[in-house]
Amino acid sequence: MNRLFRCSALSLIFAFAVIPTVSAMTPAEMAKMPKTSPFCTNLSTTISRVNSDLSKLTNNLAASRTKSDQQLASNRSKWDQRLVAERAKWDQLRQASYTKFESKAKTPAQTTAVKTYESAINNAVLIQRAANDAARAAFRSGEDQVIANHRTVIDSQVATFSSATNNAESSAQASCQATPSEGATIQNTFQTAMKSARQTFNTARKTQGSTKSQTQKLAQTRDAIIKADNKTYDATAKAARDVLKSAF
Repeated sequence: MNRLFRCSALSLIFAFAVIPTVSAMTPAEMAKMPKTSPFCTNLSTTISRVNSDLSKLTNNLAASRTKSDQQLASNRSKWDQRLVAERAKWDQLRQASYTKFESKAKTPAQTTAVKTYESAINNAVLIQRAANDAARAAFRSGEDQVIANHRTVIDSQVATFSSATNNAESSAQASCQATPSEGATIQNTFQTAMKSARQTFNTARKTQGSTKSQTQKLAQTRDAIIKADNKTYDATAKAARDVLKSAF
């Protein structure tokens, strides 16, 4: 019994001897312990807020692109529908004029002249519409490429900003682990890095500009081609009418 008590007592004494206690530290020693600065204490919250703002930026960008794509598709669809309706209307008017000319034909020669006129006009319309459609298709293809190039540049700018942000966060985290008491210095370094990242991003965005000027040039090219196509059609139609008139 005594032997067992002595063994237990020795074990207990040994256990307390190896357990470090705060009370064993002197006030001077406790004062020398590094204190974690408020900035380092709240760093995880700060990083979460920054990353949340970055996510909002990318989400807003994606939403804006979706809305823009939908609007562009809607505008093109409306234009196509209007063009189809206008062409159908002109087809009816042209056919009505054919019927009128055919009713005036009294001789085989006049009938042949009317048929020749109709064939010439129909062929000219097909050529005009094909050329105009090609001009519109080229414009849309160019516009799509301008938009794609613009978005590629923006994606690169966002990626650069995101990378700079991540680097600033990682550096702050590493510094807080190494010297948690140097919060003021770490905070200043972090804020400077974030400010530089934002300025670089904003400057790049302003320098890039919009796609408006490029799209306007494409539209001018399209309109010039369509104007020339229409002029060619008018000349062909006039020549066909002159031949028809000579038969009557």
